[in-house]
Amino acid sequence: MNNPKIGLVTVLYNSPNVLPDFFSSLALQDYKNYCLYIVDNSSSPESKELALKLGNNYGMSIYFIDNQGINVGVAAGNNQGAWEAYNQGCDYIVFLNNDLLFSDSEILMKLVTTAEGNKLDMIGPTILNYPEKKIWYCGGHFDEFKALAPHENIDQEFICSDFPEIHQHTYAPTCFLMITRRLWDEVGEMDEKYFAYYDDTDFLYRANKAGYLVNVVTSLIIYHKVGSSTGGDLSYFGMYHLTRNRLYFIRKNLRGLKWFISLSYVLSSRIFLLLMSSNKQKKAIWKGLIDGLKMK
Repeated sequence: MNNPKIGLVTVLYNSPNVLPDFFSSLALQDYKNYCLYIVDNSSSPESKELALKLGNNYGMSIYFIDNQGINVGVAAGNNQGAWEAYNQGCDYIVFLNNDLLFSDSEILMKLVTTAEGNKLDMIGPTILNYPEKKIWYCGGHFDEFKALAPHENIDQEFICSDFPEIHQHTYAPTCFLMITRRLWDEVGEMDEKYFAYYDDTDFLYRANKAGYLVNVVTSLIIYHKVGSSTGGDLSYFGMYHLTRNRLYFIRKNLRGLKWFISLSYVLSSRIFLLLMSSNKQKKAIWKGLIDGLKMK
């Protein structure tokens, strides 16, 4: 396929402070056959106005989806952008956060040439936290007995030669993930009930069950300002959704012994966590437990 079109899907949520770096980094990319699909979940106009201004200043091809001040969630926002990219004929869909930075100008070019040359349906980069530049993601897998998808080698110093150029894994976060139209056709859209957190876990789990693996390309390096849009895992938002969605993931996807062990583990570990949490976090955990056990 000559010069395939990439649909870049990013969801905004009240974080205009990260946008200048994101747009300036994207503007430096050598590969230009892409459209940036911006989905705005923000409650105030600052992010939208700045994104449109920056996109126009850099002469980018942009398709804007305005949710009119309603936060429909990360999963729903990703679906909106992905379907627009799909319907407009994009050959590849890239989910990416806007708190990311590209390490060099050839990232998109390398993504395309690697996917085309090796006939790969799903590619993830090495993701380093920023500004520390230690490993945040360079491979991941599913632990079905704990309902987790741990990142391998997290917080270690990144030495490129320690890894093969392409290595396969069952899990990768959708803060930066490229997939083909074929995979989207077969796996389907993200489950919007998750809202945020575990939406990527569920999507990758279904992709894995359909026979797809993540191909991590070691030399493709992305920097990630971890937690800038949600406040981090220990915020009320993070604690609630992680608790609720982990239980929902178990009840939706796991069966038999895996269901029993993972459910027992999550319930016992969250109850233990209650003993060490602030009052605000306790409320988030309790609400997450109750809602997670009721979700269908």
